[in-house]
Amino acid sequence: MSGELIGFIGLGHMGRPMAAHIAEAGYEMVVFDVAGTEERSPSNATCANAVGEVAESAEVIFLSLPNVAVGREVAGQIADSKTRAGALVVDTATIGPKAAREIHAQLEQKHIGYVDSPVSGMALRAREGTLASMYSGSKTNLERIRPLVSSYSANVYHVGAEPGQGQLMKLVNNYLGISHFVTTSEAITCGLKGGLKIETMLEVIEAASGQNFVASHIFPRYMVPETYDSGGPATLPHKDLALYVDAAKEMGTPHHVSSAALEILKAFVEHDPQADQSTIYRFIKDNS
Repeated sequence: MSGELIGFIGLGHMGRPMAAHIAEAGYEMVVFDVAGTEERSPSNATCANAVGEVAESAEVIFLSLPNVAVGREVAGQIADSKTRAGALVVDTATIGPKAAREIHAQLEQKHIGYVDSPVSGMALRAREGTLASMYSGSKTNLERIRPLVSSYSANVYHVGAEPGQGQLMKLVNNYLGISHFVTTSEAITCGLKGGLKIETMLEVIEAASGQNFVASHIFPRYMVPETYDSGGPATLPHKDLALYVDAAKEMGTPHHVSSAALEILKAFVEHDPQADQSTIYRFIKDNS
């Protein structure tokens, strides 16, 4: 186990359990969350009062932030801080390849390392410590942080060496996952209208060619019991899919279906931006 002090900024529905897994693995930590640190902090971690306090004390700094704007703001604060020599920032959020490249260049000017290592699996897998991490950067930096990332990830993939390639992989994955929220909700609604039972449909889908993560894990946990408490706000899939569509447009690749799904998510967010993302099913069913 490395003796490096680990920083963690952003203790929300994903960051909080991820930071807890790092702490449970025995690492010394300093953490900060603008919404309140002490109540979200892992036990035995030091609670900082600002981003700069984390940046000036930690040698590896994890970021788990809600959107691109906040990611840029925090990166700017880190760049303006007196970081330790050899400090490395590990961005686990979904900010898109363009922002990742820009933040990398910004921090590189201050001799601060930056790698993007976004995660997938939603809050339920963050709590389990079974996320998938999509890392881009040097092999040397990956080996440096692998034990940390592995504390909350069942799988760690080295998808490329260039800044932003981890982000691009995350957007590709998220497009498929988010579109399944929409398509599975529409399909289940159609089946219910025809008299099928939701439990029967999910059992058949699991064994047949329609199998997907949303039908296998999200519907049985949150939609069938009608708890709708997955922990992710409606704005999250809308933000992630918008980043994918923007990236596809920039690269000139087809985005017909993703754009159609984005329109549905836009209407969903406008209906109730504070709603849990799992209520997309109820929104689609009620408006069928």
